[in-house]
Amino acid sequence: MSRWLVGMAIASTLTLSCSNRLRNYTQITLAPQADTELDLETIEQTEAILEERLTNLEIETAEIISEADSSLIRLRLPAEVDALAIADVFADTGQLSLRRQKPETEEDLAKNIEALQRLLVEQDTLKQTDNLEDAEALQSQIDQTRAEIVELYEPSELTGDLVSDAQAVLMSGFNTWEITVWFNEEGTKRFTEKTKAIAGTGRTIGVFLDDVLLSTPVVDVDYAQTGIPDGKAVISGNFTAEAAKALEAQLKSGALPVALKTVDIEVVPAEEVELPGETVDGEG
Repeated sequence: MSRWLVGMAIASTLTLSCSNRLRNYTQITLAPQADTELDLETIEQTEAILEERLTNLEIETAEIISEADSSLIRLRLPAEVDALAIADVFADTGQLSLRRQKPETEEDLAKNIEALQRLLVEQDTLKQTDNLEDAEALQSQIDQTRAEIVELYEPSELTGDLVSDAQAVLMSGFNTWEITVWFNEEGTKRFTEKTKAIAGTGRTIGVFLDDVLLSTPVVDVDYAQTGIPDGKAVISGNFTAEAAKALEAQLKSGALPVALKTVDIEVVPAEEVELPGETVDGEG
């Protein structure tokens, strides 16, 4: 499809969006992580998934405006929504994968998880004390440690594409949340095989989201003959209600077709928003 046709399609989306423009909003601007130009099919797929994530987060009034020439996607949310807190829900690809831990990696996994937790606590402390530059400087170490953890697990064909539903649930008797995931028929078959193969070994199944380890459950020896047959997995990890709902929204919508990054978040007050047929000061 030609670049001209892409531009026409996006212009139609922009016109439709303007007809119901928010009077007071926060705008999240997203762009591809790689220096690439988005084609019409990728933009349409991305918009559909972002719309579903908005619905899953119960954000009823929002606008998505795509710009073909710049490959930017602008997400306009009601001003009362904490855009900074949920921006990653829209930028992250959101690809779930369940992977078997490689043999004889128990010591390395424990060491890397401990190092990662220490780095994350240090980074969070720096952010809370407004030492943002120092906090950002730790990110490369965090990314490297996460990459080393990924290498301790086998590649997986059990991914979020095979998820049929997900639900965030408050754990009974605790003030933390977990996410229950249900796989479709093919996913249930692969989940049964994977849990059967690792049951009773003491090694973990790594639950990853975009190569970030979320949970490390161990499968009991009781499932060594049958595996876990019901296609139901639980992701636990001391989630807050907000984090659990965000993960639920990503898992329900499926993975984005392209990796995005947040390039800007800005608040646009009502007096700066011009509706069709009127000036900024309200004179028609």
